[in-house]
Amino acid sequence: MKRFVTILMGAFMLSQSCFAKGNNVYIVYYATFKGKTGHAGIALDKYKVVYREVQEPGGVKQVADTIATGELVYYDLWPDDDFFNVRNTGKNIPALYYKLPVSASEEITLNSLFDKGIPHREHYPSDGLLRIRTSWQQDQQLIRLLDSMVIANRPFNARLFNCTDFVRIAIEQLLNVELRSKEFILAGWSTTPNKFYRALRKLKEVEVIKNADDKASCSFIRHRVLYKFFHRS
Repeated sequence: MKRFVTILMGAFMLSQSCFAKGNNVYIVYYATFKGKTGHAGIALDKYKVVYREVQEPGGVKQVADTIATGELVYYDLWPDDDFFNVRNTGKNIPALYYKLPVSASEEITLNSLFDKGIPHREHYPSDGLLRIRTSWQQDQQLIRLLDSMVIANRPFNARLFNCTDFVRIAIEQLLNVELRSKEFILAGWSTTPNKFYRALRKLKEVEVIKNADDKASCSFIRHRVLYKFFHRS
């Protein structure tokens, strides 16, 4: 049975003649730091349709436009905790995909991500927030890609397809780039949150909303593997 949480956002199903002001994509970053694994998620602005009057030869014409509502739609991927352990590193295990919010009463905003963090996991403020300015058309393409990955329900694999890979794939397609975001961890290479953040910071399209450069400088081996080993209780 496919396991994911999702909600269809009708506001995104607009005519191609519409265009939005203030389109943004956000990367939500949790650092690998002092034993914490770290995480990455992706959010996009929600929009509503408005109509404005434009004076044209022959009279006034109503034109459809879209404006950001201040709320966000958020996507991420997690391993199923019932199957996730060190012995399963490099193996395919069931994945949990989230598309949030699932109700109007659980709105996600830039401020909530900055101050409180993601609503369903971690339960502390995000370490970093990055922004990429986009067009309405780019947003639609990105949403279709993210929705297709959710529906495909690809298994989680710490080596091949982890939470950061889910976001990396979306950003690479959005910007048509290849991000060097892998670290060598024990017996193989894996995309890590810190290396991904550092790769994003090198791109001219990426703006910093919440800076996490200091935490992102840490390696996964040092701040996850070795830290856990030397701080065993």
